[in-house]
Amino acid sequence: MRFHGLDFMKFEENSKLLNRYLPAVLFLVAFFWKLPYINVRDISLDEPYSIYNAQKGVIDIIKISTEGEPTPPLFMLLLHFWIKLFGLEPASVRFLPLIFNALTVVFVYLTGKRFFSFWAGIIASGFFLFSTAHFFHGLETRAYSLKALETAASLYFYLGYIKNRNDRKALAGLVASNIMLVYTHYFGWFVVFSQLLSNLLYLRSYKTLWSHYKPQLYTFLGFIPMLWVLVNQFLISKKYGTYVEYPKPFDYINHLYAFLNSKYFVWIVLYTLGAGLVFLTINLILKRKAYFSLHAVTLLIWWIVPYTVMFFVSWKIPMFNGRYTLFTTIGMYLLAGALIDLLFVRNKFILPLVSVFVLASMYYYLQILPRSTGYRELKKSIEYVKSIKKEGDIIIIYPKWSELQFAYYYDRTLFMDHEDIYNTLKKNDVFRVWNQTNASWFIRDYPNRRVIYVQDGVIAQPNEQIFRYLDTTFVRVDSVHFPFTINVGVYELRDSTAKTN
Repeated sequence: MRFHGLDFMKFEENSKLLNRYLPAVLFLVAFFWKLPYINVRDISLDEPYSIYNAQKGVIDIIKISTEGEPTPPLFMLLLHFWIKLFGLEPASVRFLPLIFNALTVVFVYLTGKRFFSFWAGIIASGFFLFSTAHFFHGLETRAYSLKALETAASLYFYLGYIKNRNDRKALAGLVASNIMLVYTHYFGWFVVFSQLLSNLLYLRSYKTLWSHYKPQLYTFLGFIPMLWVLVNQFLISKKYGTYVEYPKPFDYINHLYAFLNSKYFVWIVLYTLGAGLVFLTINLILKRKAYFSLHAVTLLIWWIVPYTVMFFVSWKIPMFNGRYTLFTTIGMYLLAGALIDLLFVRNKFILPLVSVFVLASMYYYLQILPRSTGYRELKKSIEYVKSIKKEGDIIIIYPKWSELQFAYYYDRTLFMDHEDIYNTLKKNDVFRVWNQTNASWFIRDYPNRRVIYVQDGVIAQPNEQIFRYLDTTFVRVDSVHFPFTINVGVYELRDSTAKTN
């Protein structure tokens, strides 16, 4: 058995097709395949918060992270300058995450190809390209596509630096991607922690201790300005919890099903690896050439350690959901490609067939923007509200934090008021409420008005108290439900109510 760290076929080393042109092709495929879907989904869920806050000044965006915002400011800062150039339209604000998503495919391919083989790079980049989860988040104006890109870049430069610790470009790339990662999302520190563990695989003497660990130290020094914010955010989450639910025992495996599109595809991968193990065993018996790489263990660490730690920590401080753990798929996809490459010992006949079969299977289970994942008819529902709104009507929105997604489609000029949108909404007879009592206050303060009640139908459970209050106080003259999105009720004054007031 031949052990190796980095072993390349001569063709792969010298081929411009594989090293230059194919990465460009992968970028273009990822970008132009997803581009037509950029306007399919409405701006909704958490996207309006990113877009709204990104309109603010640079100093104000930085201050947001120090005042309770659960994520660092880098993505919103990038989005701030992007909006300055290209505006607030859905296609404009989603263009930037799409670029990040397409670049991630390139880094995943280059990592697999450079440190394993061409087919390892193809399999891993194909897994990313055909991922339902990454397809969705690659078209979402949130930090997750940037976080995946930084994770992939960090892994690429990390393995390059391990290969040659005198490579200043690899060191600079690793430190830069690490710092950007932890300024994009605090969970980026799980990647840095994975690097600290991985270093133990390559450490041969105490004399090389500094060269192994200085990238992580430089990352820490670069994060010092935000360190107290991270500590404060941790203490807040520990004391008050988070909006993320506590995990269920089977969530550990269910998330893996989601990251690989289907539980059936997970079994396909496992059976493929099992067949590869048999193939490797036969080769060892026949004393044929076989391969081993410590880098495969590194990929395992980058995937399984943060994924598992986040799962168990979530029993105390909930943080285990698909969006937050999505970055761990970079290591998982590359590990799958590397294991298939190593187990089938780079057989020039069988490995391509296995690779094509696995990629075709994952593509088969791909669901492009399924309704079960964040489907919203927000624009349609708000257009309906605008069509029935009469002068003097008041609009009540529940829950209180759904006003930004409402304002984005109701009146873009209101949404652009990033100084005091809440009072601006009030001046336009739009009121956000916490509960039935809060709703009754606004109705009391604005008597003899027709009421349009808009209730978010996905994020929040229906508030029957508000509906019951309105049904007993007014006459419901219209009621429309928009699937997965909004419940709208239109209420006229009762005669007795009008006389009393």
